Amino acid sequence: MRLQIRMSDGDGSELKDLYRWLRDDDDGPDEVRLDSDPTPGGMGGLEFVDVIVTQAVAVGNLALAYASWRSARCRSAARFTFARPSDGVTITVENAEPETVRRLVEALSAPDEAGVSGREPGGADGTG
Repeated sequence: MRLQIRMSDGDGSELKDLYRWLRDDDDGPDEVRLDSDPTPGGMGGLEFVDVIVTQAVAVGNLALAYASWRSARCRSAARFTFARPSDGVTITVENAEPETVRRLVEALSAPDEAGVSGREPGGADGTG
């Protein structure tokens, strides 16, 4: 399963630090890369972390790695959006509280629901 992590605000330094944290985590995702969307008429684009996980337990490990990184390294109030491009499920988080990690795992572990754009399974908007 492919997931993307984007940072909603800030200069992107936290996103790059999260990328390095996930890349170096032995229990982290199977594949992690820093990528960007092309900007029409410009150079570069908005950066995101592209993650591939192959097992359901890997989503839980990703959420725990995010929470560990957030607690240990992130010094800002940045919001991060986790998205599953295959069906448009997204969830935006701004902390590493246990409830946030639970919601993150629940949203990203749910089966693909084609046509569910920008909505967390169950109808919530995923903000938190």
